[in-house]
Amino acid sequence: MAKLLPCVVAMVAVLALCNLRLAAFVPPPAGQSLRHGVHMSTAVGAAAVLGAAPAAFADKIDDAATKLSEASYPFLKEIDWTSPVYGSLPNANPVKVLAVINKALVMGASMDSAALKKGVLAHASAIGHVDSKGMIPLPDYTAINAAIGHMIASVPKNQVIDVFNAAGDVVRKEEVGAYMKSLVNSGDAEAAYKAFWEFKDVVAAAQR
Repeated sequence: MAKLLPCVVAMVAVLALCNLRLAAFVPPPAGQSLRHGVHMSTAVGAAAVLGAAPAAFADKIDDAATKLSEASYPFLKEIDWTSPVYGSLPNANPVKVLAVINKALVMGASMDSAALKKGVLAHASAIGHVDSKGMIPLPDYTAINAAIGHMIASVPKNQVIDVFNAAGDVVRKEEVGAYMKSLVNSGDAEAAYKAFWEFKDVVAAAQR
């Protein structure tokens, strides 16, 4: 189990990052650049250590996760999760991919262990419910979003930003955004992104 822990940490950290990449589909809200504005969106979180967070913050994060999940689920269902693009990073520089993994490992190692465990279990449960199209039920999606919010909450904001910046050098919005957005309903993608920013606002207030 000890030998598997780094792999689990890296996996969950990268999954958390993937959940924070909705910005690839639509531009950031007016007045906020992608490089600087989305930094705060990557700081989705509640407190330095989940166990020390006030219950009110935890309740708000969970409530916000429910709202985000319901608003973005139509968008999620439009994505072809069986596409090979999600199993690879076309034209990605291996050295830059390693840099992302390194930053994700650092962030994952800082995560509150209880939040990390809950996130791993939420993903494991969801994997058991994946259908033939690669989709998961809304309750699993909601649990994952809530868990990721708490996981990211338990690490310093600068570590989350480091992961985001490293990933930005691997998958660039200007290269994939328009194409990916063309595969889904534009209105649903924008609704999902708007809900994501609202989720960020709820939890970022307590981000360390």
